Amino acid sequence: MTAVSPRRDVGHGSAHAKVILIGEHTVVHGSPAIALPIPALTVHARAMLAPDSAATQDSPAVPDFTAAQDFTATRGPAAAQNPRTAEGSTAVPDFPAAPLLPGGGAGVIRVGGPGFRPRTGPEFAVDAALRHWNVTDTPIAVHTESRIPVARGLGSSAASTAAAVRATAALLGRSLEDADLAAFVQVGEQHSHGRASGVDAAAAVSHGPIRFRAGVPTPIPITGRALLLVADTGVSAGTRRAVGIATARLTGQRGLEMLRSAEGLTEDAATQLAHGDWPGVGRSLTRFHELLVDLGVSSDVLDRAVGAALDAGALGAKLTGGGLGGCLLALADHPAAAARISERLYDSGVHQVWTLPIEGEPK
Repeated sequence: MTAVSPRRDVGHGSAHAKVILIGEHTVVHGSPAIALPIPALTVHARAMLAPDSAATQDSPAVPDFTAAQDFTATRGPAAAQNPRTAEGSTAVPDFPAAPLLPGGGAGVIRVGGPGFRPRTGPEFAVDAALRHWNVTDTPIAVHTESRIPVARGLGSSAASTAAAVRATAALLGRSLEDADLAAFVQVGEQHSHGRASGVDAAAAVSHGPIRFRAGVPTPIPITGRALLLVADTGVSAGTRRAVGIATARLTGQRGLEMLRSAEGLTEDAATQLAHGDWPGVGRSLTRFHELLVDLGVSSDVLDRAVGAALDAGALGAKLTGGGLGGCLLALADHPAAAARISERLYDSGVHQVWTLPIEGEPK
């Protein structure tokens, strides 16, 4: 293992959030899942040489990165604080900074150098990349700025880790294939979350919708157009606890039946997406939420919001991610319906609602 000179003074990297459209929890046990990237909720990272451990104490200010303008937020606290989030705008709301990786916000990690031992998921991931490149004696500081809400099932930790690895690769002038990046991110996810399926790691580096099964991501076709509302309950998801609850219930004959149901619903959704059958997609989402309720990973606040979305005319609705809090999804077929559903979701007590267009080939 040797120290190396960087190819540039600063390496830059970024990654985006994701939502699991269908298949969370059961994907850990071999069933498929479908995930969608959210390119407007991003993490940006800067990597540079860290001559001493002080680099982790007094880091320079991180720039105020602005996310892509294709993700709509209306009403709610963030909209009230930022004039760009007024009705009809497409600005991404500002989120308060939180401790760095994997929690989001702004901060810095230091990786590499003599005696270094990783402690966090992102540190394990960057360390794995450095070992792969045969570079471990070079101390590197990675500064990260995240606009992804923390502990909401949106892949904050995976995206932060992916951005950190990409920035390190850029600093050192190393090529980085998506498959290798996903593998490094998965190292960090396993450390952060225990038994991680790999779907977050794959979705963080994907450029479109993916079907994920047994560690293998596959692009999937979509026909037509719909609107996906992502609603933040304001309650942190309890991923580790939810994984434990779901795993305990996915045992025995009843567990096998639930896994078969999950696989059928997810495969139905993939077929419905390919044919542009959005009402069918909605029904699959709602039925999958019912399965997640049976798994014990929903909550009163999630169930109340899902019910509000359905009462307002959503084609379907479900929790997304780990559950026990976090976010839910609602599907709409036109903007007027999305606006009506959004209002009802706010009335049900959710913290923030965003609207994401899902677009595929013309129908």
